Amino acid sequence: MRAEPTLVCLACRARTARGRELHSLSPAGDALVCDNAACGRRYPIIDGVPVIAPDVEAHLSRWGAELVDGEPEALAEHLSIYLDAGWGDCATPPPDGPGRPFGMEALAAKIAERAAAPVDRAVELGCGVGRGVYELCNGAATVVGVDAQRAALTRAQRLLDGERLTYQRRVVGRHYEPAQISPPAARGACAFVCADAMDPPLVPESFDRVAALNVLDAVPSPPQLVAVADGLCAPGGELILASPYAWQSGIVADEHRFGGADPAGALRRQLVDGDGLEARYVIEDEAEVPWSLRRDARSAVVYSVHWLRARKSR
Repeated sequence: MRAEPTLVCLACRARTARGRELHSLSPAGDALVCDNAACGRRYPIIDGVPVIAPDVEAHLSRWGAELVDGEPEALAEHLSIYLDAGWGDCATPPPDGPGRPFGMEALAAKIAERAAAPVDRAVELGCGVGRGVYELCNGAATVVGVDAQRAALTRAQRLLDGERLTYQRRVVGRHYEPAQISPPAARGACAFVCADAMDPPLVPESFDRVAALNVLDAVPSPPQLVAVADGLCAPGGELILASPYAWQSGIVADEHRFGGADPAGALRRQLVDGDGLEARYVIEDEAEVPWSLRRDARSAVVYSVHWLRARKSR
């Protein structure tokens, strides 16, 4: 079931003497349009997913490629890796080789535990192909998934709509074979938004559960992502962060790699102390969980992921 979240115009957000000012986006055919009469900016809806960015054309040029015959192999490999990791337990045939049955198994189980404490609204920043959103849906009335890559989101939307999805699984080298994902129905409603997770078009403090799974080491500024997640979290709400802290040159600059040899400890202290955040947090659950990415039938990358769930003070 699809949700209709409140999305805001990126061009019209402002802080004034009256406080934070936001202008909502409303459907208008194949686009969302800013309600501010002085703006009226349009953001396209493509394959059911709105694309909301300061420069939509530039965003789609970088992140909008779709997988078709002859499309660059890098995208085919990316989708093979992350569809297997996120949905391998629902795939036919199941993933072979190392990293099976599916790489996100432990993380999915941790999120699934939160269905015992249902909330009204949840969001996942950097949701990729949607398995985290699916698990969040079982413990929330509505869930929003935000990711920059449109190819991942269109597949996530189809899967959460209950469609069977056929994709190409990498066997070895440039050889791929078809596989099919048939997910069970999720309970809650969801929506996907193609946008930058570090600058999402969402209303601050409007989510009871905010998740960012394996994203901190995949953005240019991890501290900014923590601040964004904190800003979206409602007072008394829940923050879920998980990362292997696998910093990579070309993605995360040295000055943004927090914590030195102990990034997990640094993140824990920041949340508890509220350093640079809107509030302090109480740590409610912390663990190390496995995460693997199947590259092909003969190789996989295995990580130990730091899982942290914390409660925002009121």
